[in-house]
Amino acid sequence: MKKWIAFVVMGASISLMLSGCVASQSQETAEKAAQKALADQKMAYTTNDAEKSFVVYGEGIAPQNTISPAQAMALAKRAAITDGYRQLGEKLYGAKINATDTIKDAALKDSRITSNVKGVIKDAAVTDAMFKDGLYTVRMEVTMSTRRWHELFAY
Repeated sequence: MKKWIAFVVMGASISLMLSGCVASQSQETAEKAAQKALADQKMAYTTNDAEKSFVVYGEGIAPQNTISPAQAMALAKRAAITDGYRQLGEKLYGAKINATDTIKDAALKDSRITSNVKGVIKDAAVTDAMFKDGLYTVRMEVTMSTRRWHELFAY
């Protein structure tokens, strides 16, 4: 009787060891397949080096209380470039919107909407500029490779 129990325990132990080997082999195979899939995706990004371009038009107006027309034009240009950077930030990073409404006597008394943009814009180029009737308009462009795009914004 004791030999029979020992035989059953030994047989169970051997089958557990063999199934563990099979499981570890299949786990290794799955890990290799996952690594291969990631490598394939990485290769797809590195071989496709097309460029992405983002274009915005920033606008700025000349203030009324300037000392000279040159100062008005310089301030309008600065406002237009700043507006262009803000628009690029919205396109690349998105904007946070906060809204508050005040209701009194079942009627809208006050409504406030604020937007906030946070981001870093590098290598933006002003490709065109025009000043007419106190309005300065700039065309700004950012170009980056698809690979760089995925490095920065694939989250």
